[in-house]
Amino acid sequence: MPSAFELLDKAIELGRQELAYLAAGEVEQADKLARGRDDMLSEILSEEVLAGPAADNMDALMSRLLELKDLQARIIDEAARQRADVAAQLRRTGLEQRRHAGYGRAAHPTPRIQSRYISRNS
Repeated sequence: MPSAFELLDKAIELGRQELAYLAAGEVEQADKLARGRDDMLSEILSEEVLAGPAADNMDALMSRLLELKDLQARIIDEAARQRADVAAQLRRTGLEQRRHAGYGRAAHPTPRIQSRYISRNS
């Protein structure tokens, strides 16, 4: 069974790749890596893996965990930035649709005087 250090190093590397994919806009690839990283973190947090490190290695383990925490914060910030970008694009698209609908109404105006009576001939 891999040690906690090896698994943490792999999780950190997956997190870096995930951040790179997010920055490049490859959301599907980032999602796959995030799921893999989640499984790896679940394995790291299992009792068998965490029981392995000795007390003298706890500082090294803690530094890797802090690095993983900082990486997770950067991933969350990038995802929030991209979410805000998508929301802004959706707002712009809605404004464009309203603008085009206005052009359509201007091109086909409704008549000013409408007959209030029904004609038998029509």
